[in-house]
Amino acid sequence: MRTQGLAVLALLLALLPAVSVAQDADISSLTGAAESGDTAAQITLAQRYHDGDGVVQNFARAADWFARAAEAGVAEAQNRLGRYYHSGLGVQADRAAALRWLGAAADQGAPQHLYDLAGVLEEARDDPQTLTRAAGLYERAAGAGHTGAAVSLGVMYQNGTGVAQDPDRARALYEPAAAAGDARALNNLGLLYVRGSGVPQDYTRAAQLFAAAAEQGLAQAITNLGVMYDNGYGVPQDDAEAARLYRLGSAGAPVAETGFAYDPRLAPPPSEPAARDALRAAARAGDPVAEFQLGWLLVQGTEPTPEDWQQAAALFGRAAAKGHAASMAGLGLLYMRGRGVPQDYVLAQMWLVLAGSAGLDSAPALSAALQARMTSGQINEAQALAEARWAQAVPGAPASAPTPSP
Repeated sequence: MRTQGLAVLALLLALLPAVSVAQDADISSLTGAAESGDTAAQITLAQRYHDGDGVVQNFARAADWFARAAEAGVAEAQNRLGRYYHSGLGVQADRAAALRWLGAAADQGAPQHLYDLAGVLEEARDDPQTLTRAAGLYERAAGAGHTGAAVSLGVMYQNGTGVAQDPDRARALYEPAAAAGDARALNNLGLLYVRGSGVPQDYTRAAQLFAAAAEQGLAQAITNLGVMYDNGYGVPQDDAEAARLYRLGSAGAPVAETGFAYDPRLAPPPSEPAARDALRAAARAGDPVAEFQLGWLLVQGTEPTPEDWQQAAALFGRAAAKGHAASMAGLGLLYMRGRGVPQDYVLAQMWLVLAGSAGLDSAPALSAALQARMTSGQINEAQALAEARWAQAVPGAPASAPTPSP
């Protein structure tokens, strides 16, 4: 088993530098073109940093490259930079800067850019003039075939914000989008049927619409369907099903229950006692493959003890420090859950970002799910830590990024 583990490690070490060199050459060429003012290269490089594609994911670097293309008048870059300023990812949150850049992009007329600007304007709940402007932008985008804009405009007509309340108009906007399977349209149309607004009251139809939206994972629809089961509206009354749906609707993405990824390049860990003993010996000797496999076995137990979690964290940590991607993800999940280590979303995100950069296919989805639970400041800090750690491990890797001005 010791020989097998070292053979696998040698294979990994033989492969990873080649991949790194190819990625570095690609990024170097792209950076050169971007530095020379090629806006297409600037946008491509920004997207690479946004996704962590061949580089350590870093929204600050992405924002800097989008800013350069935005200053040159490229609508897509202006929109993306505006969204960064709105969210506070990669830059300090700045509503005025967000509106300026989103507005510049929307002025060029793309339906998605009209929709994005309207969405930010709609947050001004106490400003009728701004809400009216948002409704007008949604109208233009919907007229150009943007489904999300049609649904958002329907909400404004349903609630009477920015426009006169008109449930008939809301229904007319929802129905085509619902027929196309849009989850928000299905849910909102279901609400009209529950209330009998613009349509005859029909609990059965409402429950069907909620169910169709719930199948797509829309939390509001899952909760609304739970209400229907709780009261027996359009479906048989069922307390157990209602409780299940309430739990599911309120839980959001079940990232905390995500399983620990196994390294797909490895054979399954051994099950025979003698082989397990050899695995433990290899882990004690510092073999990262053995460290990972032993840690993975500990967290797969039916009921891991606190000592199991602590030992797994130590094993994953040692292997992660040697560059093992699945161990990085495992350590990130432990920090996310507070198992074997203090719960720390920043360190969890740092390790998940690094796992993605090291090539683990499942890491970006885990990272994105955790980001939904973090503040923009936490996300930015985690990415800065990840890039600094990557720069220490990979000589010549970039360590910092300038921040664009509003």
